[in-house]
Amino acid sequence: MPYALFENDDKLSRSFPTLDEVWEHADIAGLVVDDNGKPRLEDHYSIKPCAADPKQERQADDWYLPKT
Repeated sequence: MPYALFENDDKLSRSFPTLDEVWEHADIAGLVVDDNGKPRLEDHYSIKPCAADPKQERQADDWYLPKT
């Protein structure tokens, strides 16, 4: 099941095959904070299951989707 990063109900990232990949990219983007030694997302962000994105060529920095 694919997962993506959401802000409230808006999908911010492309879909990733695993939760770990979404966490990794959220951390790179600076959205993960330390909460008493446990990582968590900044307020209003969450990781949710989602539909897989249509197949397209991916680039290393291609994880944010434009807001529509």
